[in-house]
Amino acid sequence: MTTQRQGALPGPNVRAIYLTKAVAFVTILAAIWLVKWLVSPTVFAGSISAIIVLILIPTAAVALWRGQLPAWLLGASFAADIVAITAGIHYGGGVDQVSAPLLYTAVIVLAGLLLAERAAFVVAGGSALSYALLVWAEYAELLPHWVEYGRPPDRQAGTVIMVTLFLFIVAWAIAYTVGQIRRAYTQADEIRIEAIGVLSHDLKNPLAVIHGYAQMIEDEEDPSERLEYVRRIQHSVQQALDLVHNVLDASAMEARPLQPTRAAVHLNELVTQTLQQYRANAASKGVQTSTELAAELPVIEADPQLLGRAIGNLISNAVKFTDEGGSVRVQTTNTDQAVMVAIHDTGRGIPMAQQTELFKKYSRIASAR
Repeated sequence: MTTQRQGALPGPNVRAIYLTKAVAFVTILAAIWLVKWLVSPTVFAGSISAIIVLILIPTAAVALWRGQLPAWLLGASFAADIVAITAGIHYGGGVDQVSAPLLYTAVIVLAGLLLAERAAFVVAGGSALSYALLVWAEYAELLPHWVEYGRPPDRQAGTVIMVTLFLFIVAWAIAYTVGQIRRAYTQADEIRIEAIGVLSHDLKNPLAVIHGYAQMIEDEEDPSERLEYVRRIQHSVQQALDLVHNVLDASAMEARPLQPTRAAVHLNELVTQTLQQYRANAASKGVQTSTELAAELPVIEADPQLLGRAIGNLISNAVKFTDEGGSVRVQTTNTDQAVMVAIHDTGRGIPMAQQTELFKKYSRIASAR
């Protein structure tokens, strides 16, 4: 059995966490002995050192392990942490120190993050059981109290119940949070894989067309036919560029926020120029294109490249999903509050139930297949 799971998150760097943990406990161990030798010889250095070594051995094993980490080694580390914390509670003043059980929560969180959601509940159960046994052992006088005061057994039993409840609430919280993150990551990863597949498939079509017409140009002697082949190659190149630009835009926005470059834009001119790029492709499909441009549109401030690409994506989809004999019309309008660009087509449309998916990255609605 290993720590790798189906659909596991890339996750935190387990070895880095445990190496940091090992360095921290070695530093604590050194500090304790310096205090005993130089400041206070009465410090329980021996007992505390035994507790720290109990944590350090499996921690160092995880940090130094070569190859894929086995789950049992992490499990052994968590078990050692629970035993060490329980021993620390005893030597640190006994079960009357009601804040000490909070230390268990760190182990619960690590188990949920590094193993699986259910591991958080297992560690919570082990922590609660260890604490309850410690309470019983101290009040049965199997273990000595290290301080003079002691709480009544009924009050300590109530504390055990509250600590157990608290630890399982922590386990539920970390399991729920990690589960939500893992499901979101898995869903995004599935969508990304599907998007890559769709992109690969969609790129094959224009590339195959380019390759085919390039070969035909070599054998074609009629200049008019050659010109037509060149036009079709240009159309296919434009389709491939649109796909690549969209993927690059999405990747860029994942890495850093998009920073538009604002400039004065004459919207009617931008619309006309953008539509011109797709007229030949529409004509080859038997789709008519037209514009309905409002007069005296104000000059707007926008990023002409990004705005043109957004309009181009809409026109490209409209042409792609409109059958022969249909039409695509680009319209600009002017109101008191805004200017608007609308693309109308006679294509198959998008079902109302799927329209909420339009603005999700990498999403592809069922009708597009």
